[in-house]
Amino acid sequence: MVQDSLFNKKFPGIRNETNNRILSKILVLPIGIIIFIYLAIVILPVTAMIRYSGIYNILEMFYIKDNISSIILTFYTSSISLLMTFVFGTTIAFYLRTIKNKNLSKLISIIIELPIVLPPAAVGVALLLTFGNNGVIGKLLNQIGIEIVFTPIAVILAQFFVSSAYYVKVLSNSISDIPKEIFEVTYVLGAGRVETVFKVIMPMLKRTIISGLILSFIRSIGEFGATLMFAGNILNQTRTIPLQIYTYMQTDVKMATSFATILYILSFLLLFSVRVFLRDEIEVL
Repeated sequence: MVQDSLFNKKFPGIRNETNNRILSKILVLPIGIIIFIYLAIVILPVTAMIRYSGIYNILEMFYIKDNISSIILTFYTSSISLLMTFVFGTTIAFYLRTIKNKNLSKLISIIIELPIVLPPAAVGVALLLTFGNNGVIGKLLNQIGIEIVFTPIAVILAQFFVSSAYYVKVLSNSISDIPKEIFEVTYVLGAGRVETVFKVIMPMLKRTIISGLILSFIRSIGEFGATLMFAGNILNQTRTIPLQIYTYMQTDVKMATSFATILYILSFLLLFSVRVFLRDEIEVL
């Protein structure tokens, strides 16, 4: 006992390593169970959807006229929303870096990221009160003959409102990680701020920009709550893929499941492309 006590005092690192190994062996089983349960919760619903729908029914979804219309409308509105996200989101992300007041910067960041955590119904009500016929901006637009509610424009605004924050967050974090010396060197060499952003910084962050835009695009495609509240569920006008699934749920669960599976697969492929871009970026760095 005395010898063991002297040994532990003389070599505390060996004792700690031994204890860590014992603890690791004890935790192997509960950790494995937790991982298995988590993966089961995430994967089983998708496999259940595919099994319930059947490959034939999933493929048949592409031959239904209303489905094609909702797919085209979804990609059309999401593409415009994506363009708006790139223009406005890129500008605000770089602007956040120029703000010297940290409190102001944090406040603006919170406002930008707020749509991520807001309930979709709340977003829809807010948009309706702003761009509706009696809204702050909608009333002015009505006077010149522009109506937004229950039109594809409403879908685009709803998608942009809820998805642009993902892009701004990803891009602003990457901009913050760029050393200040890079900006200072370009200024010393005679480049202006705008030229530095377009010719130096944005090419450096092209993979981050693409990844952020894809994430935003995925969110736009899956937008449901705010679109339903603000744009309605009008075929060939505002009925996107999620709204078509919602419509099917009221009449045919199997068709709704089949179409939802298509959305799952599409989202998976887009997320996979994001992972490829991020992996390539890490390898380059």
